Amino acid sequence: EHDLNQAEHLLHGDETYVFADAGYVGIENRDVFKDSETQWYVAERPGRIRALKKRTAINKVKKAIERTKASIRAKVEHPF
Repeated sequence: EHDLNQAEHLLHGDETYVFADAGYVGIENRDVFKDSETQWYVAERPGRIRALKKRTAINKVKKAIERTKASIRAKVEHPF
């Protein structure tokens, strides 16, 4: 079973921020989390990142944000 379906059991409920991979897109809209004050930082899907090839200032910022999210996520995921 996908961990997205078990997300409510993976969290203890006192999280302020959650950094998740692209599999969690839309999780903040699920009934379980709608009233939560948790801030979700979900990675973009790989295809959307590849679409940012054009070197505009906005695309550079978007890529930097995705790198930051991935860096934070990696600190937790790599030990597992």
